[in-house]
Amino acid sequence: MNVQPAASHHFVEVAVPLPLPGTLTYGLPVEWRAIVQVGARVQVPVGRRWLTGVVLELHNRPPPAGTEARQVGEVLDSEPVLGPDLLDLASFVSEYYLAPPGEVLRAMLPSRLVSAGGRIVRLTDRGALALARDDTQRFVLEHLLQHATRTVAELVAAARSAGLDGGRLHVAVRSLADEGKVRIDEAADSRRRLESAVEVQAGDLADLLDRCGRSEKGRAVVELLRALGRPASVRELATEVGCGPGVIQRLVQQGVLRRFTQYRPPSLDRHRLGGDAYRPELNADQRASVGALERALEERRYRAFLLEGVTGSGKTEVYLRALEGVLAAGRGAIVMVPEIALVPALAQALRLRLGERLAVLHSGMGESERAHHWQRLARGEALVAVGARSAVFAPVRELALVVVDEEHDPSYKQDRTPRYNARDLALVRAQRSNAIAVLASATPSLEARQLVSRGRSTRLSLPLRVGSSTLPEGVLVDLRRERFVHRPGEVHFSERLCEEIRAALAGGEQVILLRNRRGYAPILLCRACGEDMRCPECGLPRTLHRRPPGLLCHYCGDRIETPRACPRCGEAALEAIGAGTERVEERFRALFPEVAVDVLDRDTTQRVGGAAAVLERFRTGATRVLIGTQMVSKGHHFPQVSLAAVLSADSYLGFPDFRAVERTYSMLVQLAGRAGRGDRPGKVVIQTHYPDHYAVRAALRHDDAAFATEELRFRRAFHYPPFTRVALLVAQDRHRDRAEKRIEEIAARLAESPLSRGVRVGGPAPAPFERLRGKWRFQLVLRSQSGARLRQLLRELGLHEARSDLVVDVDPQDLL
Repeated sequence: MNVQPAASHHFVEVAVPLPLPGTLTYGLPVEWRAIVQVGARVQVPVGRRWLTGVVLELHNRPPPAGTEARQVGEVLDSEPVLGPDLLDLASFVSEYYLAPPGEVLRAMLPSRLVSAGGRIVRLTDRGALALARDDTQRFVLEHLLQHATRTVAELVAAARSAGLDGGRLHVAVRSLADEGKVRIDEAADSRRRLESAVEVQAGDLADLLDRCGRSEKGRAVVELLRALGRPASVRELATEVGCGPGVIQRLVQQGVLRRFTQYRPPSLDRHRLGGDAYRPELNADQRASVGALERALEERRYRAFLLEGVTGSGKTEVYLRALEGVLAAGRGAIVMVPEIALVPALAQALRLRLGERLAVLHSGMGESERAHHWQRLARGEALVAVGARSAVFAPVRELALVVVDEEHDPSYKQDRTPRYNARDLALVRAQRSNAIAVLASATPSLEARQLVSRGRSTRLSLPLRVGSSTLPEGVLVDLRRERFVHRPGEVHFSERLCEEIRAALAGGEQVILLRNRRGYAPILLCRACGEDMRCPECGLPRTLHRRPPGLLCHYCGDRIETPRACPRCGEAALEAIGAGTERVEERFRALFPEVAVDVLDRDTTQRVGGAAAVLERFRTGATRVLIGTQMVSKGHHFPQVSLAAVLSADSYLGFPDFRAVERTYSMLVQLAGRAGRGDRPGKVVIQTHYPDHYAVRAALRHDDAAFATEELRFRRAFHYPPFTRVALLVAQDRHRDRAEKRIEEIAARLAESPLSRGVRVGGPAPAPFERLRGKWRFQLVLRSQSGARLRQLLRELGLHEARSDLVVDVDPQDLL
C-alpha cells in the first residue's frame, strides 16, 4: 500500500465488477483527495455507465501520452470497507482461481452496503456546546443545530453550496464523531425501520435521579442508560426495566432524557431456532481436543486441525468451547456451515453461549439485512460471523479462529465466478491472519485426510458418541429382491422400512426420510408419443412440481403450466415418472394418514419462514416425520429421532463424476448420524440396488477406514485428487459447432505448449450435461501433480482472461 499522504495522490486504480483482467485508472478530483483510501468504494464511469468499484492503489503515475484518465465521480466511503487482510485475500482468490479482481470484490461485499454519504449525522449534547476547530467543523455544528439530523450526503451538498470543500467535510464529520460531538447512525431504508429512542441528558447522575422523583421505574431507566453508556430504544428499556412507555415519556418531559428517532436494526430471531442454554460435561476425547485448540490459540500463530468424529460425538461442543476462549480474549471468529438450513440451530447455540456478539451472513438474507450484520462486524460490534460459504469473507476483527463444519460438503464450492472453495479459503485466511483453522467432519474429505498425512494438519479424534447414545444399527434392504412394479427412479417403501417406521412412531419417536430429488417427479412422460417436456434451453426434461404446480427446469428456472394432454400428440396419456420429495410425501400420507409430516428441500426454504420454520416444527414435535433432500442429513441434532432412512442410495453412484462414490458414502453416514442421538438406540435403513458396493457396506458398518482405503486406491490409480490438481475448461456457445471448435482450438494450443508436459488432458468431449441454459457445452479436464504449473499453463494461453464462451474452474467439485 502506498504510504504517501492521501492528499498528494492524483490517480487511483479501481477494480470494477466486470470480467476485466485488471484495474482501471482514474483521475482523482481535488475535493476527494483528503479522504480516499485503499479499500474504499468509489463511483466511476465505465463506458456510458456509472459503476461502483473498489480502490486498490493510490498513485501519481500519469496515463500514457495521448490518453486522458476519466475522473472519479464520488468517493462513497470515508474509511475502507475492505481492510488489508481482505484485500490480500481477494488478491489470492483472483490469482488462484483465475478470476477477475472486480468480480472477486463484488462477491465479498454486500450489494446494499450503506455508503458514508447515506449515514445519518446528529448532534450530541457535547457537540451543541462545543467550539469548532476550523471552518468546516463550524459549518457542520451550526447546520446540525438548525436541522437536527442530516445525512452526510446532504451535509456535503450544503457545504458545496456554501463554498466549502465537500471532500473535507467527510474528514470533519469523522473527527467530530471521534470527539463525541456528533453521532453517526446507519440510514433507515424504510419507515418500518425507524423507532423511538432516548439518551440521558448531560449532568450529574445524583441530580438526574433526584429529578425522577419517587418513580422507582424512572430511576431504574436512568441507571440502566448510564450503565449502558449509549442511547437505547424505548422498546428495549421498557422490556429490560419492566415499565410502560409512559414512564419514559415523563422523564423526557422532565428534561432527564432526550428523545429522538433512530434506525432499528433487523432482528436475528428468524435466523435462530428455539432452545435452552446447555453446557454439557466433556468426555476425555473432547477435553483433549479442546485443550489442543486452546494451546494453539495462545500461541497466536497459524495451525490447522481436522476435528474428526463419528456423528453425535460432540464436535460442535469442542469448537464452542474454543469460541468461548476467543471471545473472552476480545478476539473474533468465523463459523461456516455448508447449508443455509443449518444456520438457525447453530446461530441459536452460539447466541446462548456467546451472547449477542454474533452476526449472520448468508445469501438467503435480504440484502439490507446482510449489509447491517456485515457492518456490525466491520465496526467490532459483533465478533463472530456465522453463515454459509460467503462468511469466509466476513470483516471480522482480530481473527483468531475459523471453523468449517461439515468440511467435506461440496456446497462450499461456488458454482459461478469467482469459483472459490470456501473450505480451502478458510485455511488461507487463517494462515494469513495467524489464526487457527478447524475442519470438522464425521466423513472427512480425502483432501482433508491428505493434509493430515502430509503433516500440514493435526487430527483431533472423537471416536465415541457423547453420553449414553450409540451409533445406529444398520439395516440393508436389497431392492432387487423386493416385490413391486419396478419403474425407473420411482421410490418404494419396502415392508421392512414400513415396519421400522411404525415401531418408531409407536414409541413416540421421530423419523427422517431422505430422497435426494426435489419436486414431484423428474419426468412427465407421454406414453403415446414419448414427449418428455424437455426444456428448450437445456435439453433436459423439466421436473414436475405440485407446490406450486408446473413443470420447472432446475438448471435455468424455465417454468410452464402442467398440460392436461400431450402438447405434441394431443393424447391424455401423461404419466409422472420417478419420485421427488413431494411424491414421497404423498405416498407417505397414503401409508400413514394420521402422522404429521413436513418437507425440507430447496423449494420449502424459499417459502415464508424458510428452513428455520420447518426445522422448528420438527424440533418441537409438531411434525413427527421429516422428508427431504440431502439437506436433512447435514448436522441437525434432534434427540427424538430414532429412525433415519434413505429411500434410494443409488442417486449419486451412477453419476459420471470421480467424486460420486465419496458423496454417496458421506450422505449415507451423515443421514445415519441423525438417528439415535437421544436415550433410545437408533436405526438407519438403506434401500439400494447395489447392496455389495463398498460405499454402502462401509456406511452400514461405520467403517470409515475401509471406505477411505478403497476410495484412495481408486483416486491414485486414475490420477484424481487428492493426488493431482484438476482444472475444468468448458467452452459454451448457442451454436454447437462454435463451442466444439473453440474447445478443439484450446486443446491444440495446450498440446503445443512446453508447459503441458506432465499434464494429463481428458477430452475434448461433450460435457455430461451437453446443453444448459441455451448453450452447448464441450469440455477439457486437465490433471497435473502441480497446481501452480497448471495455473501457469492456463495463464500462458490467456485462459485466465474472463470470457462468456469459456468457463475455467480450478479445483472443480464435479465434472458435470
